[in-house]
Amino acid sequence: MITKTENESIIRRTGKIATSALLVAGLMLAPKPAKADSLELASSTKSATIDIKASADLTKKLGVFIRARPSQDFKTGNINSFGLVDMTVNLRSNVDAVGELQFISGSTVPRAGVQGYTGLGDVNLYCITTVGLNTKPYVEVLTKLGYTPRISNNIKLLAQIEDVSDISRNGHLWSTQRLRLGLNLDTWGFGAATDLTEVGNKPKSADGSFSYAPGAFVLKTF
Repeated sequence: MITKTENESIIRRTGKIATSALLVAGLMLAPKPAKADSLELASSTKSATIDIKASADLTKKLGVFIRARPSQDFKTGNINSFGLVDMTVNLRSNVDAVGELQFISGSTVPRAGVQGYTGLGDVNLYCITTVGLNTKPYVEVLTKLGYTPRISNNIKLLAQIEDVSDISRNGHLWSTQRLRLGLNLDTWGFGAATDLTEVGNKPKSADGSFSYAPGAFVLKTF
């Protein structure tokens, strides 16, 4: 008889296998080689994080997107891992249906949702909303707003905020805002970085927490 612990272990292993299979299948089927979109190294007073994004077009309507964000906590020395694999199907101009697998420090969570993106001049906006398909589902909303006006032929201002918020039936679970302000020089970006984090329905009360971590970042786009 399989115990609850063994069953959970089987589910975690199955999730990892499914994630790997989805990733490999997507990259093998892509008509064009998969490429890294960007790589960011951010270091703050509390941790250092590498943020890697890569994508490939499978067909005109089907695509795959991969993101990995390993980080190390300076105080404890622990390395935390977060990653995701998105399979996207274009529904209409700039709007996609999304099937997602998130993996967080060994656990795998299937999710589904929709994403959209738009731009006007030097301003661009991207948003993805997904809901978990596991036994304890929650809604996750990621919104990214960027402003990159040209300063000279090769230099642009880089101003960006990325907000991620998790919400359950009981209210707000967790949010983070990643603030970036600096310069873009051709395919390189650098500047100041600050990450804000809120936990719970009342982050500044005894039932939650609020923290911030100032630092710097270096970005390479491909």
